[in-house]
Amino acid sequence: MNNSRLGLLATVLLLWTGFDPTMSKAPASETANSEVKRDTGPVAGPARQAGLTCLGRLRTRRSEDIGGSRWGVSCHWIADEHPLSVEKRLDQLADLGAKWAFLVPDWERIERDKGIFEWNTPSHRFDDVVRGMVRRKIKPVIQIYGGNRLYMTAQPDPNKRRLADAARLLDDAEVRDAWHRFLEAMVRRYRADVGVWEIWNEPNGPWFWQTPATIQDYGRMVQRAAEIIRRVQPEAVVLAGSTANVPLDYLEGFLASEGARSFDRWSVHPYGDLPEAADVRIRQVRELLRAQGKPDVLWQSECGFPSSADTGGWGYGGPWDETKHAKWVLRRLLADASLDMEASIYFVLHDYPAALEGGPDRGKMGINRKGLYFADSWEPKPAAHAFRHLAGLIDDNLEPALVKLSLEILDPGPFAEAARGCLRTYTLLDKKTRSPVIVYWLAVPMATKSSSAKARFILPGDCSREPVLVDLLDGGIYAANGMERDGRTTFEDIPLGDSPLVLCSRRLVEVQP
Repeated sequence: MNNSRLGLLATVLLLWTGFDPTMSKAPASETANSEVKRDTGPVAGPARQAGLTCLGRLRTRRSEDIGGSRWGVSCHWIADEHPLSVEKRLDQLADLGAKWAFLVPDWERIERDKGIFEWNTPSHRFDDVVRGMVRRKIKPVIQIYGGNRLYMTAQPDPNKRRLADAARLLDDAEVRDAWHRFLEAMVRRYRADVGVWEIWNEPNGPWFWQTPATIQDYGRMVQRAAEIIRRVQPEAVVLAGSTANVPLDYLEGFLASEGARSFDRWSVHPYGDLPEAADVRIRQVRELLRAQGKPDVLWQSECGFPSSADTGGWGYGGPWDETKHAKWVLRRLLADASLDMEASIYFVLHDYPAALEGGPDRGKMGINRKGLYFADSWEPKPAAHAFRHLAGLIDDNLEPALVKLSLEILDPGPFAEAARGCLRTYTLLDKKTRSPVIVYWLAVPMATKSSSAKARFILPGDCSREPVLVDLLDGGIYAANGMERDGRTTFEDIPLGDSPLVLCSRRLVEVQP
């Protein structure tokens, strides 16, 4: 969500909490001229467009084969009924190489009779999901959100999610006690497998509350939930915030609330049409936390972008397409890494039913197109391939580090003067060899065609040991010819575009057999 959404009604942004076959199709006007989307593979990146010699393709890795990384995916409703089995969806998640996954247990489906908790039912296989993630070496993160009509009257949203009233969760004795019992039972059940708990979803907006809640209400909620979590699991990490966009004033208010001493990490949702749009505010959030003596380690716990303009949920205006979607995913996640986010979570695994927010069918059910996998075919989009390339190359074997480099734009190409002020870099070192890894791109609006500028890089001499250029968009490994002199290596006419490229030693890159 971005700031323009904060005044919208709760029905505007909708969560999917169970696959209803009657909602799986968009309106007739939307589907009349469409067809089921299929996997067409990765889209060509700027290195291929520049005509560089391709030496092979990057070997992607499943989650089980990656020791650790900051990359994750929101799987909020993966436990619910769906055309694909839970195991199939978990395999799709593991195919991406994700090491974190966000889940939202549905209190109402788990406690259908007062005091009886059923954690694995045909409509909500939560046990299966948590255990399946652990088997695949993926760390589940549980977001605590939602109500239960056993204890509070609430109209479901069109996706059949029960909203909660913060005042009743906090001050109605029966509701409060029931919520606390549910939280304690959940933490006890999953404490061996879940180490991170996030309190609520976007509390700064109206759309995830039955009635409006204040910052003070949210602070009390965090304080009470954290007390229960830590009583059962003292080593747990508690995330607070989960804010729509990156509002500094909401954090200021929270730090004056009862929850100020009850959280370990602050989390944000940096949505926007330009992937890097929220980066200045993210730095300001970190500075405020540091000034208040709070932990300044941040989580990006949700971000997303549609692959089609005919999307349900927020669409940012458009027009968008699958190529721009893939570029957005790479750039937002790498921006998170360059800002030293502890985790970076993409929303969402699959396309899902959601209300249309624009056009002649506004308010009718359509498809939220932010998924990494297409609706109906459930096959990977180009963004899924891009995510795989990122996860397969940049993991915890690399560490962020300052690398002395210089760059000169020789030919701005189609980006004209914008190229000179929009360069982004993220530099790392391999922990074993200390060989540098340079990730770079232009923070300009994404284009469908991956045209490129030309630049001169001067880097430490280590890069001259079989240097290659990896294009994260298409997974290609390309020749990078450098000239070494006086302990430095100069690369002439290196492509530079609106999608991230990685300059590194070939020794750090696994090639597909």
